[in-house]
Amino acid sequence: MVGKIVAVEGVEGSGRTLHAEGIRTYLEEQGYGVITFGLGMSKLLGEAIARKKRDVVFQRRTLFLAYVTDLADQVENLVKPAVESGFVALADGYVLTLMAWGLTRGLERNWMEGVLRALPRPELTLALIAPPEEIMKRIIRKKGVLDPLSSGVDLCVNGDLYQGFRQYLERYLNNMRSLASDKGGVTVDTGRDFKVVQEEINSLVGGDLGEA
Repeated sequence: MVGKIVAVEGVEGSGRTLHAEGIRTYLEEQGYGVITFGLGMSKLLGEAIARKKRDVVFQRRTLFLAYVTDLADQVENLVKPAVESGFVALADGYVLTLMAWGLTRGLERNWMEGVLRALPRPELTLALIAPPEEIMKRIIRKKGVLDPLSSGVDLCVNGDLYQGFRQYLERYLNNMRSLASDKGGVTVDTGRDFKVVQEEINSLVGGDLGEA
């Protein structure tokens, strides 16, 4: 039996990691073997990317390529062997998350699609969307501050960090919706009760795997 790739996509604060963890628990309870990978998670480049993200003047195209290299390393060394062995490879941030990040920063869609073409396409893509205000509350509650690069400081959207962040999120979320529609992803509203959302997500994942 060949496994599948399931991608959980979304901006920081959308509930991406928590819902990915929920999917993993659900699948393991159903008897599936699961591995997790995602943006900035490889041993090769994960720490280097984290350091570069602190530098808001770091060239965006270069950072995009670093993310792609990071994903390619994980796909080659972790995802492909796992999928060939029948595991479900669960992505905590994958192609759409990265493309929405790039589009919001003015990178060309055709160029990004060309770079990302080498990565395997997931069988199921879940695009997590929540209201900007809710996302901001979650990030501030978790970190106490806004991460410079993810909050759009590098875009110089607005002198007011909070308003700049909100504008950034609106643009990012619009890009995510558009990408999900174009790429056959399923949009999930994560602004609702966590348990309700997780049950909906589990149902979508279970239905997709049941078609294998």
